[in-house]
Amino acid sequence: MISYLDQLDRQLMLWLNYDGGSVQDQLWWMVSGKFTWIPLYLWLLWLLVLYCRPVKVNWKKLSLLVVITALVVVISDQVASGIIKNVVMRPRPSRPDSGIAEWIHIVKDYRGGHYGFVSSHASNTWGVALWFIFLIKNWLRTEANTLSPMLRRALRITLWALPLWMLLNCYSRIYLGVHYPGDILGGLLVGTMAACIAYYMLYPIGRKWLKLDEK
Repeated sequence: MISYLDQLDRQLMLWLNYDGGSVQDQLWWMVSGKFTWIPLYLWLLWLLVLYCRPVKVNWKKLSLLVVITALVVVISDQVASGIIKNVVMRPRPSRPDSGIAEWIHIVKDYRGGHYGFVSSHASNTWGVALWFIFLIKNWLRTEANTLSPMLRRALRITLWALPLWMLLNCYSRIYLGVHYPGDILGGLLVGTMAACIAYYMLYPIGRKWLKLDEK
């Protein structure tokens, strides 16, 4: 079964990874870059600030949300890179010992670290995205009447933007030749775990500890 899934993963990789020319190379290189998404990170921080300031900023609530967001990244990244990659030790498709490296399109000679399962890009991106999706859906469901029209509109737009951000980031890793689709899927599962831990465990504990009123 594992051999069959590995072979299927390789076939999907060879189908999804291709040479799109210099324009696409630069596009997906930028999409994969962390600094490219700084405006999105600032947007998410701005949403948190708006949510925490009906009149003035509730610094305890804002600090809790920012800290938990950081913890989502730490949990997903450490589980993906610090644990799973070192246990599974599956070479990236771009590495010579992958068995398919000669057919992989490489951009700017970038090959990443030796091991690729699971994708830290996928786990971190989806972990943060899902954490915010949980938060936003809860805000819109329980506090819609207290949110300003501008904030409600911004939250709904963000709900659509976050999955798109995840998809673009994940595919960029396949295009660059540094992750199999299976690496991405594994990363998404790790990100889901990190977001669920944050929303269903850390957030309620933090609210109780800080004595924040539940609405």
